[in-house]
Amino acid sequence: MTLTWSLALVGFLAMVLTEAWRQASPTPVREGPLTQACAMALALSTAWPLTGGLGGLVGLLGPLLLAAAAVLVVALWRRRVALFPQDLLHLGTAVAVAGVLVRLPLPTGSTLLERIAHPEGDTVLFALTLLVAAVVAVGTPVVVRAVRTAVRGRVSHWQPLVSELGRQGPVSLAAASTAVVMSLALTELGPASLVLFLVPLLVLQPAVARQRHIRQAQRQTIFALARLPEEAGFAAAGHGARVAALAVPIARDLGVEPADLPDVEAAALLHDIGQVGLARPVPDGATVEVSGRDQRLIAATGSSILARTAELSRLATLVADVGLPHHRAVERGDVSLTSSIVRVASAYDDLTGRATRLAGGAGPVQALERILRATPHEYDPGVVAALIRQLDRRGVLSTAQAASLQD
Repeated sequence: MTLTWSLALVGFLAMVLTEAWRQASPTPVREGPLTQACAMALALSTAWPLTGGLGGLVGLLGPLLLAAAAVLVVALWRRRVALFPQDLLHLGTAVAVAGVLVRLPLPTGSTLLERIAHPEGDTVLFALTLLVAAVVAVGTPVVVRAVRTAVRGRVSHWQPLVSELGRQGPVSLAAASTAVVMSLALTELGPASLVLFLVPLLVLQPAVARQRHIRQAQRQTIFALARLPEEAGFAAAGHGARVAALAVPIARDLGVEPADLPDVEAAALLHDIGQVGLARPVPDGATVEVSGRDQRLIAATGSSILARTAELSRLATLVADVGLPHHRAVERGDVSLTSSIVRVASAYDDLTGRATRLAGGAGPVQALERILRATPHEYDPGVVAALIRQLDRRGVLSTAQAASLQD
């Protein structure tokens, strides 16, 4: 069908409203599913009048221009013009891929775009084919972003891809299926379908926003608690954040499920909270320098603090087990890999932290050599190897240094 002025106006207004909701969120999602569904529906089922027919890639200009205009209007309104290119890239990629796929000729000689306008044959197979095209379209920006992350972080492409799909997959699938239903309904209902099929998703948005607020509040609580021992002078400034920045990629490298990575980060941030219960502060907050008994005491105190908080009680065992040396963890047999990761990352940061360096502390190679001498008695060998790989990727170690340490 042709992209008429009335259809274009309704589509533009619908995208402005949905984009305004996305950008008004406290933590805006990168792919707005409602805006994406509306723009893709137009790309899947309409042709720009200037093309003179249903085919031709030029027909993509209409939906792309409408999407760009909607994003720009809201960006100007919200004063987020600096983010306009990035927002448009995420949305435009999905719209362009969807539009190209439905305009490619099928083995029968026709295109999916023509089939939408003139249904014939096996409608179930046609609908499934259209859904596959939409899923590929919404998945393309997710895959591109994951590959970019992998290249920048010098990690396996599968790790960020699994993480991105776990985070964005359900939302992207909802956008794809909604776009397909809207595109099929456009031929029968006209512009009204753009509004009709967006209503159920719009009704769900307040619940989604509340859930996002709750997660944001929980995260802020964790960061506030993590700073408690630092503000009280018991831990080195920024220690928890640095340990978390190391622990999460190490966990990802070791195959920890993406859904469990937030707990890895939280345990790393909170692993030293038990220091607030000490009678005297540990020098520079470096728990690696105290006895094993004191390490277990700090971990147990932190665990008891977290156990009293309903939302954080799940982290109590993880933090308690950070104080266990590796040989004790092996004997028990039920210690989480998260605890071993945090223990290694914390020891490395203690040995290379600013406070210890000023007092004659170790550099990266010397710190790792000391950790390796205590492995596997104190530290998990697999986690230490993953730490070395991570430091190599970050350029902290040279390839020769990393190879020498792993020999």
